Amino acid sequence: MGTFWRSVETPVGTVLLAVDADHRVRAEFTALHDEPPVGRQDPGLLPEAAAWLTACLRERVGPPPIPVPAASSFRRRCWLACRDIPVGETRTYTLLASMAGNGRAARAAGSAMRNNPMSLLTPCHRVVAANGWGGYAGRVGSDTPSLRLKRRILELERVIAS
Repeated sequence: MGTFWRSVETPVGTVLLAVDADHRVRAEFTALHDEPPVGRQDPGLLPEAAAWLTACLRERVGPPPIPVPAASSFRRRCWLACRDIPVGETRTYTLLASMAGNGRAARAAGSAMRNNPMSLLTPCHRVVAANGWGGYAGRVGSDTPSLRLKRRILELERVIAS
């Protein structure tokens, strides 16, 4: 089995939902990547995840239908803790590290968010720096496309939460 993928439209852009030969799931915004999808397109791939992604920025939805992937213990705890951040709210990297069991590991928590393979499903956009927005999708800067996307996602979530 190779990689299979599908495009999922959200209010903030297209998400590429993919499953590789090792059954690892990825969800990434296509606007933040220059390379085209690899593998074969499958419009019926992961229907529950696709429906969840389509709805998550329009209405309240339950927990993501896909578990966090295999990774180091701390990284998995960060991803799980990130999923516990309420819709429309944010937490700092330090607080996320504390939620994951090590309040002194803010940099490691940041690395977990930077390497999050499941945008929106594990809402790393809800994690911010103590002194500002931080980064998004591995990019840092005051006015990058990725940071504008992070702000837009949070704006939509705040409407849902109110």
